[in-house]
Amino acid sequence: MSTAKGAKAQIIYGEEQTFNQLPASPAGTLLPFRPGESLARHTGLGQTGVIRANRNPERPFQDTREVSGPIPLALNPYMGLLFKHLLGAVTTTGSGPYTHVFKVADLPTSLWFEKGFTDIGQYLLFTGVRVGSMSFSFSGKGGVVESGLALMGADQADPATASVDPAPTVEDDRPFRNFQAAIEEGGAAIATVTEVSLQVDNNLDGDVYTIGSGGSRHEIPEGVIAVTGELTALFDSVTLYNKARNGTESSLKITLSRGDGLGAAGNESLEIYIPELVFEENTPAVDGPRGLRVKLPFRAYYEDSAEASAVQFTLKNPVPTY
Repeated sequence: MSTAKGAKAQIIYGEEQTFNQLPASPAGTLLPFRPGESLARHTGLGQTGVIRANRNPERPFQDTREVSGPIPLALNPYMGLLFKHLLGAVTTTGSGPYTHVFKVADLPTSLWFEKGFTDIGQYLLFTGVRVGSMSFSFSGKGGVVESGLALMGADQADPATASVDPAPTVEDDRPFRNFQAAIEEGGAAIATVTEVSLQVDNNLDGDVYTIGSGGSRHEIPEGVIAVTGELTALFDSVTLYNKARNGTESSLKITLSRGDGLGAAGNESLEIYIPELVFEENTPAVDGPRGLRVKLPFRAYYEDSAEASAVQFTLKNPVPTY
């Protein structure tokens, strides 16, 4: 019997209408991912701790189930369903290409994920899955835009020898590259940014285990969203630093668009817009004799912006609806 190979693994996913219940006719989409995936169910072992007139421990029993794990990704323009389950609300306009605007709202019900080891014919199904957080990393050094999911779920089914959807949707997988990015800070283009990291966290409550649920999560409520990150820029003036020092409100907009032969020019794009944020004061450090940088953590919020959302994603692609 041959060993399962990572190169032959696949992940597909789709929506649930009822939490922790696979739809009667699952419609999956293939999710290309980078190495480091570890979505799993971990079942703890418990013991009663009773004393039995000797020093030997009794047989342990299976206890609470923990379903969670990260999936590293390369950001591409076909992640609209993930954005919907990250932020909550989506409004679509246009007639192809379509423009999808995602804003912070109550999250949709849940997702299912299936991890398939296709070369040995084994499939692991996870249900009641919600997007705990999603990260994004932008760099001036090129390469693909790295992203990642942190998932939390309710349960995993027994291993199966067939996929719940043997013919999933396979969308175009040509990730956005860092050289396709443009950035604005405070409403104006800025040319000195070298890196931006962004984390959107739904603050999921993973501690809802109820009597009679067999150790699986009964539900996974979302909390107040947290949008945080860090901007790194060349230290050529104190302009950005003074904004942080004075607690001045700013904004951040990162736009990714295709126009280099890797997609229909102007037909696939993603704009990540943070309309209200403040930078955390962080005095530039002299960490060597070469050019210096200022690293400014930031935190987004909603107070009075027209978007009424701490972060907004605007995705343009050929997909008609999410």
